[in-house]
Amino acid sequence: MLRQRSWLMFFVQSVTVGTALVLSWLLRFDFVFWNVRLLLLALPLLISVRWMCMYLFKLTHGYWRYTGLGDMKDLVKAVASGSIGFFVLLRLVAGVRAFPYSIYIVESLLSFLMLASLRVQARMILQSREARRVGARTRVLIVGAGSGAALLLNALKRKNYYAVGIVDDDPHKQKTKLAGVAVVGVVKDLPSLAERYRASEILIAVPSATGAQMLQITDFCGRSGLPFRAVPSLPDLIDGKVTISEFREVKLDDLLGRKPVVLDSSTVTTRLRGRVVMVTGAAGSIGSELCMHILRCMPKKLICVDQAETPLFNLQQQVMADASIEIVYSVADITDTERMRRQFVEHDVRVVFHAAAYKHVPMTEANPYEGLKNNVFGLMDLLQTAELCGCEDFVLISSDKAVKPSSLMGCTKRLGEMIVGARRTPRTRCVSVRFGNVLGSQGSVIPVFQEQIRNGRHITLTHPQMTRYFMTIPEAASLVLQAFTIGEHGDILVLDMGNPIRILDLAKTLLRVSGKLESDVPIIFTGMRPGEKLHEELFYDTEVRLPTSIPKVIRAQGPLPDWNTLHGTLRELQAAAYSEGPDLVRTRVKRIITEYEWEPTIEMELLTGVYQQSHAGPARHSHFA
Repeated sequence: MLRQRSWLMFFVQSVTVGTALVLSWLLRFDFVFWNVRLLLLALPLLISVRWMCMYLFKLTHGYWRYTGLGDMKDLVKAVASGSIGFFVLLRLVAGVRAFPYSIYIVESLLSFLMLASLRVQARMILQSREARRVGARTRVLIVGAGSGAALLLNALKRKNYYAVGIVDDDPHKQKTKLAGVAVVGVVKDLPSLAERYRASEILIAVPSATGAQMLQITDFCGRSGLPFRAVPSLPDLIDGKVTISEFREVKLDDLLGRKPVVLDSSTVTTRLRGRVVMVTGAAGSIGSELCMHILRCMPKKLICVDQAETPLFNLQQQVMADASIEIVYSVADITDTERMRRQFVEHDVRVVFHAAAYKHVPMTEANPYEGLKNNVFGLMDLLQTAELCGCEDFVLISSDKAVKPSSLMGCTKRLGEMIVGARRTPRTRCVSVRFGNVLGSQGSVIPVFQEQIRNGRHITLTHPQMTRYFMTIPEAASLVLQAFTIGEHGDILVLDMGNPIRILDLAKTLLRVSGKLESDVPIIFTGMRPGEKLHEELFYDTEVRLPTSIPKVIRAQGPLPDWNTLHGTLRELQAAAYSEGPDLVRTRVKRIITEYEWEPTIEMELLTGVYQQSHAGPARHSHFA
């Protein structure tokens, strides 16, 4: 039977059918073998008919270790069909009238019960043998007593796992059972229950949990000291796409501590349909997501601009757009004014989403000229080019680091907001979007932590109290597109991102999700790097926060400098940035952004004064000055 020998299957089931007929005969005649000759004549006919019907319903195989409800239904059909066939052949065709009616009924019932019992017992024996061969099963606690848990328990039966209990916060589910497994407590009891039931792992079966709920669940899972994983989604379970080995770790979205914001895109589609759209920095995390969203809005043409050739090639391979939409992949530097002018003229660009920027604080601190060149002077020239070429809408992606900046990168973003807001462009509507940190984006803290955990190294943090605002990549792309539809010229739009999250808490959660302990991958504090802030802010004190037509999007309006004054000061900075030292450049920037949290030394202030006197004269300007 274990090796699926057909002859053994035939023999065992034939004996079972024969036994059912003999027992029904004895029951009918008070355990007296009356008319044995008739019994012996009917026996081979019954066995033949039963085997023919079981063959038709595919019940002759030996895979009894997988016997289930479907097999029982097929067995009922096979037995019923066989009994009818046996009756027709024996009584109507062969004309045997002496065979009692009651035996037809009793024999069919006994055959079904005995054949079903044979399969169930075989399954129990085979599964117990497999469990002993594999070894002790993994004892697991399950979080959630809903539909996801029911499907999970069914899947566990086919794996080397044993559910010792279920926890659920619903008071109506306490002291009940789900698929034979008891609900033994609530989520906060996980640490004590894990010890009481000697569990080795926790499986979270709450696919509908919000980010805040997931953080609460993972917190108690972490306190238990056990590794834990979460069911990916209820549709995946229903479709059979998930096995125990394929359980996902907690998604990055769950780390937000809030429900991700989903913004309406219907208005965006109306505003973009049939227009030529350019996305700079198109190969980056936000840029590529923007491209995907824009393509769904059916623009006339999409221009993807990035100076990184390989990421742009990867974007080209990833994008599967409608054949009616023309997509241009342009390897170009946004600071190359003539190259960008040709792009605008050749393609008649009407909308620009400007995502191209240097965004890493330490790199910009070490390379101040390049940061200013790309993020500030490149923006000025690009915006001027866009206006001259008839562009109608320009959206700048900024950062929360622009608020009371402590880094030069934050200053470049603040200068970008000032340029977009102060510039008076009668033909081009300009809007800024202020972001927090984007979960999972290239170079963000989360992928760095994940890589450190995978490699088994220590996790490096700069400060235990550092906090940041976080948003997901889809949220970021949606905010940019919503800003495009509702923003007025000079607006700065900000997404309500909830409360800031402590980076240390993120690191600990990622450790727990990965089934690691701090003793396995220790957390090391390295000290704050130049330009870093302990806490980020979303608004200046001088900015007025106004609601918009979208509940989760806030409009920030604050005082802006005169454009002519700002333009002249920035061109002077551009002329001096290449020849002056980094601290002299920072001193000039601080005179424009008084909130810049950087203080020059007394020697630097004196040096700045001497330098300005020795270089007095007209400032040098670019050809757009």
